[in-house]
Amino acid sequence: MSTIPAVLDALVAAAERAWPDVQVLDGGPTTELRDDVIAIGYSGSAAESDVRSTLTGEQLDLQPDLERYDVMCMTSAWRGDAQRDGKPDARTTRRRAFELLAGLRRELAHDPRLGGLVMMARLSTLDLVADQTSAGPVCTVRFVVHIDAFTEE
Repeated sequence: MSTIPAVLDALVAAAERAWPDVQVLDGGPTTELRDDVIAIGYSGSAAESDVRSTLTGEQLDLQPDLERYDVMCMTSAWRGDAQRDGKPDARTTRRRAFELLAGLRRELAHDPRLGGLVMMARLSTLDLVADQTSAGPVCTVRFVVHIDAFTEE
């Protein structure tokens, strides 16, 4: 059996530990979003997968399979009409989005095996999307948590 369901639960729990006062979503948004959001298992696009997995057999043993996968996630910060020097305050939203990411990164550094579920969980790539909307600046960091694990029997 794949470790994906248990790992998604563990990543949500890690984000909630890192930021107990921030809205943490298990998957994509279905409710009204707060100013700061962390979404676990969400690519941000209906056209993209939320988890990409590859299974391979190790050695000559048919089981367990080595499971490598990427969990798409994101942090997002919005500050409405906040101004800095008379301009929309993109700097504050950008810093806050990366601060949210750093909190989750600290949790993964503290427990890279996610309580023994996996061999390794680590941040592997990220994309920054900064927008100036009519409602103010928003900064979103889409990132990948890469997982190396053996499937459960």
